[in-house]
Amino acid sequence: MTRLGLHVSIKLCKSILLVMSLFFCLVGLIEIVEFSNQPGTNMMSNPGTTLSAAALTAAVWSMDLLPISFVIGGVIAISDLQNHREFIVAKASGISIWGLVRAPVIFAILLGLTVSYALDPVILKLNDLVDAQIKAQSAGSAAPTRRSGWIEQDYAEGRYIIKADQILNTGDVMNGVRVFMLGGQGGDNRQIEAEQARYENFAWTFIEGTISSPGQPVESFKTFSLPTSFSAAQLQLQLGAISRMSIFELKSQLRDKTVTTPAEYVAQMRMRRLEALPIVLVGTLLIAFAFTSGYSRMGTSGTHIIYGILLGFVVYILTKLADRAGESGNISALLAAWGPAIVAIVIGTTVLLLKEDG
Repeated sequence: MTRLGLHVSIKLCKSILLVMSLFFCLVGLIEIVEFSNQPGTNMMSNPGTTLSAAALTAAVWSMDLLPISFVIGGVIAISDLQNHREFIVAKASGISIWGLVRAPVIFAILLGLTVSYALDPVILKLNDLVDAQIKAQSAGSAAPTRRSGWIEQDYAEGRYIIKADQILNTGDVMNGVRVFMLGGQGGDNRQIEAEQARYENFAWTFIEGTISSPGQPVESFKTFSLPTSFSAAQLQLQLGAISRMSIFELKSQLRDKTVTTPAEYVAQMRMRRLEALPIVLVGTLLIAFAFTSGYSRMGTSGTHIIYGILLGFVVYILTKLADRAGESGNISALLAAWGPAIVAIVIGTTVLLLKEDG
């Protein structure tokens, strides 16, 4: 890596961090306002937890918007280099555009690998810790994902279905639950109603409820437990809490598994998207170089900058559309994740070849 390549990479890194910081602050402010508007919440009572939750959500969004940050940050940095005639000096000294691009491409690949395999798992783990604090402080009433649903569970003695009025966060806490036992050994046909259900260590614990059986009086309980064969990761996969699973958890759950359910399609798409992130960043970076690095007597053309940013947004939108197609199972997750990235690389390389090599 040449000193000039390192200089270009540092410039790009600063601009990309600036754009990511703007996205981070914007999303963080929106999250704080949204949390404050939730009924029964008071930001001032637990400012540390509230700010931590907002910051982690903003970090997740910033990583999701990383390709856009690369385009905008790349255009800003390359325009600045062009306006100070640094590219002209580099070319005059015998360094081609490909020599200048090499170091930033390596930087993009390393950053993509770091985000997918290190930063994303750490942020997810911190999110789980903050969620646990929020549950403890507000007795499970804060930051809920207000959705109802049902899941089927099994254990050594049979099967049962849990129907919940409200599923919180990763699915390990549910409010307003009803349990329907599905026969099994001894013909267990009980129905269980509880205010809350909590999952921990291959068991569901039901809190403050009743048990009713045909021909038997209704029994009340404070806590009641049922075993399950589902691990926490399998539970997340079944409930569709895929966004809270790291690439390592996804690989573990999907290894040697035939994908058939909607949740598994979504999980597979997220895993492939994280794998392809370095190539996506390379593609968006090449687009920034292709539309901004050309010579202009008056500095970088504003039209070229606008074209580069618009094309970056188009690539991002196509990536999201491909994600939706992959999550629905309409196309292969591998093609949906890697296709837009390869298209972006082809576009960027083609434009650079036409502009620099004719």
